[in-house]
Amino acid sequence: MQHLIRNARLEDDIKDPDILRRIRNPPQQPFDIDDPVKLLSVEIYLGLDDCSQKIYNHFRSALLRCPPHIELLTYAVVKSYVENLTGIFELRHDCCVNSCMAYTGIYSELDKCNYCGEPRYEERRRRRKRRLVPRKQSTTIPIAPVIQAMRRSTEGSRAAEYRATATRQVLAALQETNGELEKISDYIHGKNYLEAVVRGDIKDEDTCLMFSIDGAQLYASKVSDCWMFIWVLLDYAPDVRYRKTHIMPGGFIPGPSKPKNVDSFLLPSLRHAASLMGQREKLKIWSEQRGLFESKLYIVFGTADGPGMTYLNGTVGHSGAQGCRLYCPLKGRRKPGGSHYYPACQLPHNYSVPNCTHPDICLRDAILDSQEASDRYYANLERLLNASTQREYERIRLETGICKPSLFGGFPADCFLGIPGGFPADIMHLTGPNHHELFFDLWRGTIKCGQNDDKSTWVFAVLTGDTWTAHGDAVAKLVSYLPGSFDRPPRNPAEKINSGYKAQEQITHLYEYCIALLYNVLPPAFYRNFCQLVRGVRLMYQREILPKDITEAHEMLLTFSEDYEELYCDRHPDRIHFVRQSVHSVNHMPSETERIGPYTTYSQWVMERAIELISRQLRSHVHPYANLAERGLVRCRTNALRAMMPELNETKSLPRGAIELGGGYALLRAASKDLLAMTGTEAQSLSEYLEREGIEQTDYFRDNMRVRKWARALLPSKQVARSLWAEEGIPIQKLRMARNVKVRIDGDKIEIGEVQYFFTLKLNTTLTALAIISLYSEPDKDLLEYSYNTLYSCECLETPRLVVVKVTSIMSVVGMLPHPERNGPHGRDLEGRFFLVEKLGLEILQMAGIHEEVTEV
Repeated sequence: MQHLIRNARLEDDIKDPDILRRIRNPPQQPFDIDDPVKLLSVEIYLGLDDCSQKIYNHFRSALLRCPPHIELLTYAVVKSYVENLTGIFELRHDCCVNSCMAYTGIYSELDKCNYCGEPRYEERRRRRKRRLVPRKQSTTIPIAPVIQAMRRSTEGSRAAEYRATATRQVLAALQETNGELEKISDYIHGKNYLEAVVRGDIKDEDTCLMFSIDGAQLYASKVSDCWMFIWVLLDYAPDVRYRKTHIMPGGFIPGPSKPKNVDSFLLPSLRHAASLMGQREKLKIWSEQRGLFESKLYIVFGTADGPGMTYLNGTVGHSGAQGCRLYCPLKGRRKPGGSHYYPACQLPHNYSVPNCTHPDICLRDAILDSQEASDRYYANLERLLNASTQREYERIRLETGICKPSLFGGFPADCFLGIPGGFPADIMHLTGPNHHELFFDLWRGTIKCGQNDDKSTWVFAVLTGDTWTAHGDAVAKLVSYLPGSFDRPPRNPAEKINSGYKAQEQITHLYEYCIALLYNVLPPAFYRNFCQLVRGVRLMYQREILPKDITEAHEMLLTFSEDYEELYCDRHPDRIHFVRQSVHSVNHMPSETERIGPYTTYSQWVMERAIELISRQLRSHVHPYANLAERGLVRCRTNALRAMMPELNETKSLPRGAIELGGGYALLRAASKDLLAMTGTEAQSLSEYLEREGIEQTDYFRDNMRVRKWARALLPSKQVARSLWAEEGIPIQKLRMARNVKVRIDGDKIEIGEVQYFFTLKLNTTLTALAIISLYSEPDKDLLEYSYNTLYSCECLETPRLVVVKVTSIMSVVGMLPHPERNGPHGRDLEGRFFLVEKLGLEILQMAGIHEEVTEV
C-alpha cells in the first residue's frame, strides 16, 4: 500500500467538508471563551478528565442547588463544545472481528477477512428493514488538528519554536568549533537531522514528529492485548514534549487477538500525515509568533520495540539471518537443526550448518554508517520486489532480511529520515527485559542446554540453589536504602522474577545492584565482562553525552561483545543461542548517538507512559477497547485545550512554609521552631566554611552557634533530599532513605555524603540555605579500576568528615547501599562498606514530568 501513501490526499480519509474546510482554514486569532458559564463548565471538565461522567454530573447538580444556582453545560454539551473548540476528531474504520486486518486502502471493498474468513458485517433488523453493521472498528485520530490547536496560545506558539531556535544555535556553534559539538543532548544534535536541515529538507516553519507503536495488556488476569500508537511533537523542548500534556494518541487497534496486517490499521494515520508533506499541500497553522503559515510535516523517527519494529520497517525481525534492526551486514548463524538465526561472530568448532559457515566477523568492521545501510536496504528491496516466484521471494528474503516494503517508504525522501535510519533502536527494552532475561538465564543456568553441551561445564551458572536464594534476600533487604525518587525498587528476584518484574526493576537490578551483588559471585573474567557492558550502557543513558563518553562507550561495548562470545560460547555450536540480538545491538549505541542523538530522547519510555496514562482511565470493562479509544480521544482534546488556554493548567506551588531558593531549589519543612545548638564538630565545620567565604566571626558567635534546622530540600532534579535529622527516628523497614547526596565541593570536586540537616543562616544580611554533610570515604580505587569505573565502594568514616555547603551545591539524591554478606569465592570481603547507586534514566523521568510528590509535613 506504499503507493497510497505516496499519492495521499487529505480527502482520502476525511470525507466531511466542514472538517476539511477547518483544517485548510484554521482560526486566526488567540483563543478565548467569553461566556463565564461555558468557561466554568470547560474548566471543571478539564479538572475532572480522569473522572467519570457521573462525577461531572454530581458537580453540576451541586452547583445548581447552591446559590447563585449556576447551571453548567450538560456533560454531552460540554464534551461537544470541547470537540468544536479544538477541532480534533476521530476516524473509525471497519476491521476484522478477530483484529486480523482493517478494511482500508486496497482492502476497503472487501466483505470478509483475508486471513480468517470472518464476515465484515452482521445483519440487523429494525422496523422490518435490514441493515449491515460493522462487527468491529478501529480508531484513528488525525494529527493535523492537534498540531494546529497546540499553537493557538502565546505560550504554546513560543514553546513550539524550541526546535527552530535550538537548531540555529547548534549550527552557529558548529561554525565556531569547526564542526565539533561540545555535547549531544537531543536529536537536533544528531548528524542526520543537521544534514537534513542543511539540505533544506527541514525548515524552521516545518513540524517534526515521532511515531511510536506498542502493544498493551489491559488486564493482568486475562487475555486483553491491544495495540496503540502515538505522535510525539518534536518541535518542543525535551522537558515539554514527553509530558502527558504533549503525548498525543494517534490510534487504537482493538484486541484481544494479535493483528496480522498492521499496515492496514496504520494506513489512515500515515496517509493523513503524508497528505500534508508538501506534495500537494502543507498544513496551515496560525500562531501569534508567525501568523498564518504553511508547515510541512516531517517524520523524524518511527519507533517500536523489537517485535513491533518488524511492522514498521518490513524486515524479518531478530530471528532472521539478517536480524539487526539497524540493517548492518552482520549475518547470523543457526544451531544445527534449528531455524532461528543468532548474530554469532565467531565460527564454532566442528560446525557445518549450510549458509552459516562464513568466517569470523570483526565487529569493528561490520557496522555501516546510515547512508551505506540505506543504500544496501533499497538495493535489496528492489531485488525482493523483482522476485518472479514464491521460491525466489523466499530465497531473497532470507538473504536480505526484508519481507515487505515499509509504509514509511511511501513518504517523500525529504520528509522522513529514511530507512533504516528513521527506525532507531529502543534502549528501554534492550537494557531492561532483553538483557535481564538473557543474563539471568545464563547465570541461573536456566537457558536451554543443547544435546551436545554439558551444564556442568557452565562456570558462569553461579546463581543456583542457596546462592540464588541469598541473592534474592540481599535484593529485598536493599529496598529501604533506595531513595523513593528511584521509582519502583527491585523485588526479591528469587520469588518475583517471573511475576511481572517491571522494566525499571530490571534495569535497577541488573545495572545498579548486580555490580556489587555479583562481585564475589561471578568468576573474575565474567564479572569484568559484565562491568564493561554496565559502563557502556550507563554512559549511553546520560541526558548529555560528551564526545569522550562516546569514545569510551564504543570501546567498552565492542570489547564486551567480543569477550562475551569467547567467554560464554567458546565456539561451541550448541551455545550459538547465547548470542542474542541484544548482545549485538549495544555495539551500535555510540555511533547511533552521534547520528541521531541520545537513546533516551527516542526511547519507548514515552510509549509506556502513554499506555499507562490512558489505560488507567478505562471506565467500561464490558467494551474495554472502544472505551480505551474514547479515552485516547478525550486525552488529545484536553491536551489541546490546555495548550490553547494555559491559564487553566494546574500550577503547582511549594508546600506551606517552604523557602524558595531559586534555580529549582527550595527548603521544605519540617523545621525546628527554635534555634538549636550545633555540636562541636558541626560548629567547627561551619566556622571553616565561613572562613573560606571570607565572613568574619565574633568570638561570641563561635562559642554559641545556633541554627534553625530544616528536614528536607527540593532539588532541580525534582528529587527531595532528606536528612538524618528527619529520618533517624523512622524504623528502617518503613524507610526509603533519601539523605545521601552527590554534592559539589570547592567548586568542581564531586563527593558523596549523608546530609545531617539543612539550616538557614543570615550572612551579610542575606538569609542563606546551607547543609551540613558527613562525607563518605574516597571510593576504593582498586575496585573502581577493576570494575571499569562501575563499582563505587566507600566506607562510612568512624570519625565523621563534616563539611558545610550551600544547598545549591547538591546535585542529586543517590543511594548508598550496604554491601551484603560475602556470597561467593571471588574477590575481597566488602561487608561493612557501601556502594553507590544512581538513578539510571533519571533524566527520562524528569523529561516526562514524573517525580516524587512533594508533600506537606
